[in-house]
Amino acid sequence: MIKHRTILAALGLSLCLGVASTAHAEDKALAESLFQEGRRLMGEGDAAKACPKFEASQKADPSPGTLINLAGCYKTLGRTASAWAEYKSAETLARNLKRSDQQEFAAKAAAELEPNLSKLELVPPKTKIKDLQVTRDGELIANGSLGTPVAVDPGKHEIKVSAPGYRPWVTTVEVGPNGDAQIVRIPPLAIDETAQADGGGGPGRPDSAGGGSSALPWVLIGGGGVFIGGGLIFGMLASNQASDAENDPTLCPNKECSPAGQDEIDSAEGKALISTIGVGVGAAAAITGVVLLLTQDSSSSAKKKSSRFANVTPVFGPGGSGLYVKGSF
Repeated sequence: MIKHRTILAALGLSLCLGVASTAHAEDKALAESLFQEGRRLMGEGDAAKACPKFEASQKADPSPGTLINLAGCYKTLGRTASAWAEYKSAETLARNLKRSDQQEFAAKAAAELEPNLSKLELVPPKTKIKDLQVTRDGELIANGSLGTPVAVDPGKHEIKVSAPGYRPWVTTVEVGPNGDAQIVRIPPLAIDETAQADGGGGPGRPDSAGGGSSALPWVLIGGGGVFIGGGLIFGMLASNQASDAENDPTLCPNKECSPAGQDEIDSAEGKALISTIGVGVGAAAAITGVVLLLTQDSSSSAKKKSSRFANVTPVFGPGGSGLYVKGSF
């Protein structure tokens, strides 16, 4: 039985390796066909059509030789930064494959391009904006690269800046060839009042005095009412239970309660404690809700009123219960 399993496993592994080998061979054939087509187009002087062929060939079967040809294609089109980047990638790949001739060629070609690379620096706003997104020609730029000159291809580039709660900012910059250097300073973004009016919130509009939802005060008031109502019900039950026990001659004859009567009294005291806690918590929640409503920011004085706060704490003890209110109004 073990022998049969070993044979089956070997057959399965052979099939998998065969399929993988076939797929790899097909990728190599596709890559070679695309590479040859790219070389033909370059020979005809049509670099615009040749570059996509080299790109597809590299994707099907990565090769330093293909990268070198792709870099040369980009260089012909004037895309010097893209050419430099591909030469550097070819140098690394050739080094890993121990192809010294290709490594040396790619390194030399990259070094020749580097002094004349054009660069673009995107300077972020002075005020930090949460979830800021910057794209160049539709590609997301890492925030860590902002403020650093980066090699780019000469030509027009569209810069788009966006963040939740702000209006997007778009500009176009023209970067010249031969070592041109351009700087784009991103201005402070304007707050999107439309998004705030639609209920989306935003950096310039706190949703409430405590920074939460504007519905929170009403939730606290409603919830507080439920707790107060429940507490009053438990209080009535406790009072009735204690009164019934004390007036029951079988439980408390002559106001001297038997063990069963004392159990009824203890049970009533438990309900009374629940009643006290329920009313206290409910009152605290309701008062907090009212305070939040009274101190909620208005659109015209949000900054001034944002410092208001209220802290309401229920207090329980042997001497009674109550509320401790502390705040700034």
